[in-house]
Amino acid sequence: MSSKKYAAPLHLDILPSRYLLILLFCLHFFSFVLLFFMPIPTIYLFFSIALILLSAIYTLMYQANILPKSIVGLIWDIDDDWFILQKNGEKKSATLDGNSFIHPFFSILNFKQDGRVLTRSVILLKDNINQNVFRRLRVRLKVTGVHKETDG
Repeated sequence: MSSKKYAAPLHLDILPSRYLLILLFCLHFFSFVLLFFMPIPTIYLFFSIALILLSAIYTLMYQANILPKSIVGLIWDIDDDWFILQKNGEKKSATLDGNSFIHPFFSILNFKQDGRVLTRSVILLKDNINQNVFRRLRVRLKVTGVHKETDG
């Protein structure tokens, strides 16, 4: 008899989230507008504008799955190993961090990877993942005790 809890791996295909893209655009836009109400020297204003524009371009392209390192999928196999699938075709192994946030409306999964200091976060909203797969993910995380779910 096998000691595996699940007979099949869980595949999560991640699409770009329209809600997340709109939110990120609005945050960058309002940051840009607020700069003009701050009493700062012109050189700092231009520097801040450049940083906000670069951040907006990178963040929106990353979340829209345009960049090669954008996360387009996750696999949770039967041995409790996680794999991150990137747009460029690379498949990287990862470990789910204990500070991931799971909620019925959205989830933030934080992953640690070998050779990386920072964690990689995956934001799952209702419009970028299949709802049946999302439900199975939440149930599987609850059963394995990886997190404590927040009721909504």
